[in-house]
Amino acid sequence: MLIIVGQIIRDMTIEDGKKKSGLSLFAKHAVQFYIVGATGVIVNLGILYLLTDIGGFWYVASQIIAISVSITTNFFFNRYWTFGSFVQDKRNSVMYVKFLIVSAIGMSIQLGITVTLVESSAFYHMYGAGIGIAVASAINYVLNRRVTFGIKFKN
Repeated sequence: MLIIVGQIIRDMTIEDGKKKSGLSLFAKHAVQFYIVGATGVIVNLGILYLLTDIGGFWYVASQIIAISVSITTNFFFNRYWTFGSFVQDKRNSVMYVKFLIVSAIGMSIQLGITVTLVESSAFYHMYGAGIGIAVASAINYVLNRRVTFGIKFKN
């Protein structure tokens, strides 16, 4: 087990001219990504609540709108705060399209979990959305770090 963990840690480090530990950089980025994600959760659940519980919209349509807005705000926060100094390709339009593609994967996971919980278990849609967000966020972090923002793992 220790050998596997050691290899994972070596694989997760990145080359950094400042001689900063790759794992600490990975952890720093993860913390920042999840702070941004927390603001996205507030935006997401706030819009979901407003549209569904106050506006009377169907929870699935409300969640699609809420996720879309939070994806956009999260992109800009991650682009300029979380990964800003490490981004090699500075074209925001290209990165945004990549972010949208990765986020669509996360959105599918989140929406699938929410609908499954609400329809099969009579979960309150806000609780189902929270569980879906938690599962999708880990996948989004790893994919966006590598695919969208181009931060490569050490070979």
